[in-house]
Amino acid sequence: MKYLFLIIALLLGVLSVGTYLSFPGIKSDVPVIYWMTDRNAARDMQVEGFHQWLVDNGHVTDQGKPVVELRLDITNDDVAKKIIQAVSGIGSDVMDTGGSHLQLLQTMGVLEDITELAKEQGFDPSQTYKAMLPEITIEGRQFVFPRNIYVMMLWVNKDLFKQYGISPPPSRWTWDEFEAIGKAFVAKANVGRKPGQRVFFVDFLHLTQMPQSMGLSVFNETLTGCDLGDARFARCLERVRQWTYEDHLLPTADDMNAFNAVEGYGGAATQLFHGGNFAMIQSDLSVLTQLRKFEPMNLDVVELPNGGYPTAIMGARSASIYAGSKHKKLAALFLKYLTSERYNMQLVREADALPPDPRYTQTELFKRPPDYPNEWGVHEKFHEVAMTIANGYARSPFVLSSVVQRETSWFSSLYDNGEIAAMEAAMKIAQAVDRRIADNIARDPKRKVEFDRRIAIQKQIDTYMAAGRKLPAAWILNPFYLRYYTQQGMIEATP
Repeated sequence: MKYLFLIIALLLGVLSVGTYLSFPGIKSDVPVIYWMTDRNAARDMQVEGFHQWLVDNGHVTDQGKPVVELRLDITNDDVAKKIIQAVSGIGSDVMDTGGSHLQLLQTMGVLEDITELAKEQGFDPSQTYKAMLPEITIEGRQFVFPRNIYVMMLWVNKDLFKQYGISPPPSRWTWDEFEAIGKAFVAKANVGRKPGQRVFFVDFLHLTQMPQSMGLSVFNETLTGCDLGDARFARCLERVRQWTYEDHLLPTADDMNAFNAVEGYGGAATQLFHGGNFAMIQSDLSVLTQLRKFEPMNLDVVELPNGGYPTAIMGARSASIYAGSKHKKLAALFLKYLTSERYNMQLVREADALPPDPRYTQTELFKRPPDYPNEWGVHEKFHEVAMTIANGYARSPFVLSSVVQRETSWFSSLYDNGEIAAMEAAMKIAQAVDRRIADNIARDPKRKVEFDRRIAIQKQIDTYMAAGRKLPAAWILNPFYLRYYTQQGMIEATP
């Protein structure tokens, strides 16, 4: 098996080299840097904007031309291809990444540590939302800067609520309120409907936000162990199953397949939302890039329902610098460009998520886009949530987030199928993640030193909490718990 993998890797490497050498017009009078990103019509405008920004800010040759040329690499925006190209020594100078992929690429040494460069050139964490810190840094070191930022909220079709005589949900609501309003809505909306035509309350709910809204994170305070083996997470699983299979507030996989089988539906959540099959969908601001293609809707957004502690999930699509790049300082100019008015206002005009610099959410164009009056009053709610209750994902340096996602998905499905109880599923998730952490530490003696140091701190935290004592802020390495404990008055006052 390992020889098969090696052969595949080598073939991919050869193909990547071939792709790289096949770029048109490879010659240039100035250095060329490549940006590995997704296929999107906006990318050409962003490249053009970068070149103009270089000129406007004096980054030019003696002839007044940009000092660097940026070209797109849209054929390799896949984490496996990024790794293959990087280890082959031909990675693109700038690479899109974020979330669990950031953690994976950093672990493999693919990404440049840009901490000092970012401070020097002005794209350090202070230039974006405070809650973004765990999304752009790993153990205090910066590796990316956000290109755009998402905050998950529920989009509301106000006309659909009016049609069925149900009051739209409040901006902030609890699980019990969500359930009560949802039951009333689906009862009225589905009278006489056939399979494949059912109207649902919402398309899905986030199993990361739900436990956070009960004061529970994926990892413990020192990020050395999984905290999901907790009765609170079991209650999250129970609620989602009830809302899906008993109350029919959320669609099952079979329900979604039925939509796909009905001619004309197309299956996409935005199409189903616009077509009246979902009263609400969970998404970020960028869903407007799709909704603007349809007839205008009477829209609103509300927070995700909470289990007692209002919170929201926040993340980013970010840009990084390839550790093997020969033009790191030139690539850094692109990350600096992401903080510029030119770049941020392009995102504002397109409603392509939140701009990385929150200052540009205070513009009239952001709040009241002239061509879309049906969106007035909506955009600023995303900014407000980002500034007040949003949290990035908790990530441990000792295990990949993809492992947590895989184990959570597997044992949650066993619970949904009735094979295990909710509490058993919660405990098995935590046990599986903790086993992977132990395996990783056993294979890496260097990491064990830091792990043991944190374990000693975790024991002190557990002792303090059992005694009802307040905790030193320096002990809390999980950003969610630091924020939560501070708001709950559980952190020692700073002298």
